[in-house]
Amino acid sequence: MLRGLFSAASGIVATSRAQEIITNNITNVATPGFKKDIPIYESFSLILQRQMESDERQSRLENTWVDFSQGEIEPTRRRLDLAIKGDGFFALLTPQGIAYTRAGNFTLDREGRIITPQGFFLLGKKGPLVIPEGGAGELKITPEGEVFVDGKMIDQIRIDVFPDPPLYLYKEGENLFKIGVASSPGQVQGSYRVEQGCLESSNVDIVEEMVNLVVNLRLYEASQKAIQLQDATLDKICNQIR
Repeated sequence: MLRGLFSAASGIVATSRAQEIITNNITNVATPGFKKDIPIYESFSLILQRQMESDERQSRLENTWVDFSQGEIEPTRRRLDLAIKGDGFFALLTPQGIAYTRAGNFTLDREGRIITPQGFFLLGKKGPLVIPEGGAGELKITPEGEVFVDGKMIDQIRIDVFPDPPLYLYKEGENLFKIGVASSPGQVQGSYRVEQGCLESSNVDIVEEMVNLVVNLRLYEASQKAIQLQDATLDKICNQIR
């Protein structure tokens, strides 16, 4: 009976964590370049094997998988709004080192450097991209990421491509990704186009996430009812059976 309580309680913990993940997806439905998280539960075979070996009965949220599928490319007509169509990530310089993002809602700081809303620098092949004073109005960025000001190429946007993003990258927060393995995969050729005056939208499907939210809530309620049922049974065993 106590094992049953433990199993139901573990189900509540797992579904609570999944609820947080789904809610975070819904919160970021309008965040440019956001990649949704998918909660992954342990497969039935692993749970069954664990029960047979140690008689342990519990539900677990095994991991969270990041869906790197591309969002819709939406025009904004802002010269510093950029979207990557295809593979790759914008490389940023942060106080903690190099980070990556698909969000291209950039602005200029007082020194003419292209920055994210958090103040991180967009990197080019030569370092942080700097637009000469007064040159933002004549800024042209080609599909290859080459940056032209007044018809003169000043740099090329650094776009890093990873052969398998879920393998190499993990979420850092603030819509950023970091390399999670000991070394970079190196230069990898990818197929992409830089779209100026556009933003990549979040890849969150709000209808799908609302359905997931309801389904997960029902799982939570089922675990809750299981605890209540077993609690009532224990009450009868302890207090009513003589």
